[in-house]
Amino acid sequence: MNVAFLSDICAVMVQGEESFVAQHSTAVLYAVVAVVILAAVLIKWRTGSDEEAGHVIVSSPTQQNSALKRISIITGISNIKAEDHNFSLVGFEDFASLLFVQYHESLGLKTVKAVQPFFNYELSNNSNFVFSHVVIESVSLYDIRTEKDTIYIVLEFAANYLSKVRPATDITTHREKCIERWLFSRNRKYTSPQQPEPLGSLSGFCNDWKVASVNLVSSVRLDEKPKPFFDTLPPVPATDPAPAKVKDLQTMFCNYHRGEYSGFSDFCKVTAAPCFLSLWRNFDKCGWQKPFKCVLSANVANMLKYHHNRLHDLGLTPKITDMNITEAKVMDYIADNFFESITVEIEFSCLDYVADQKGKVQAGSNTISKNVTAQVTFATPHRQAFDRKSEFIVYSLLTIHK
Repeated sequence: MNVAFLSDICAVMVQGEESFVAQHSTAVLYAVVAVVILAAVLIKWRTGSDEEAGHVIVSSPTQQNSALKRISIITGISNIKAEDHNFSLVGFEDFASLLFVQYHESLGLKTVKAVQPFFNYELSNNSNFVFSHVVIESVSLYDIRTEKDTIYIVLEFAANYLSKVRPATDITTHREKCIERWLFSRNRKYTSPQQPEPLGSLSGFCNDWKVASVNLVSSVRLDEKPKPFFDTLPPVPATDPAPAKVKDLQTMFCNYHRGEYSGFSDFCKVTAAPCFLSLWRNFDKCGWQKPFKCVLSANVANMLKYHHNRLHDLGLTPKITDMNITEAKVMDYIADNFFESITVEIEFSCLDYVADQKGKVQAGSNTISKNVTAQVTFATPHRQAFDRKSEFIVYSLLTIHK
């Protein structure tokens, strides 16, 4: 039921003739109250039925104060770690990403039974929508809170996938970009495993976490025209909190590494910049699979692989050359018992274009450099002593619009 329409009804009811209201004030009041209660019941019923189906379409939130949001998220993580010392945000997001892909690629099929244990409502294998080739572009922590008996975490996924719709007589296929919010819950009596399995395992960090709802925020059909790579790179989610102040990063780092901030301050120069530059060497030949002192997370690797495959299917090749980094600075730092992640903002210029088999440019430019600002998060197993030479994971790769 349209809430605006209900408000119009209420307005008409209370704006009647003064004489009528004077004579029937009690009846009017009861009528207004009845309409409002009816509206609330209908809205609650509709929301409940959608949540039971596991697929709720919600509107985008209004812009929140990023500083307050950051404080709220840090406080939420701290509250979980106070009770669950082995909780790992990196591990949890890795588990959630694996589940996101398996859920979409099994929805509407008999294989959906494999992910059913991770949901607290019944999944259907009779859906008219079938998804494949799922590519996660970004995962961000949207909300986290602890209530009396339960911990709630909301993750926001930006992804794209091949969507097949099965009408009675035909099958239509297209690639679709979506934003979804997943609500996870866990009873506070449970804790994370003391020795979790490595990243890439559904059983690694997910002890007793269940998906309470899958909420679709937006969905649009993707433009299949060839584009330079950095024009396709996802932006930093609007839900991400503001970067921390440098002094706060120093404090957090020193708490984990006993005052060794001098080593951390050179991270951009010694590790982040060389790793980022090596990521694009021989990009057209898939040389990104093993950049300097870094490996790629499954999400980043799939995103690059999808970009390459889509262009190669069109007889085209992506090119990134003449890269020059102008600035790199640490923006965020998170650590736990198993991992630590360092987010770096990198400003650079490069030639970013798409060429056909004859070398003719089909998108972008091979003569005019573009200026790009990227946000790169590096992750590594946590060590008591910080080692810049350790092998890091390129955990996420996003662009920043300035």
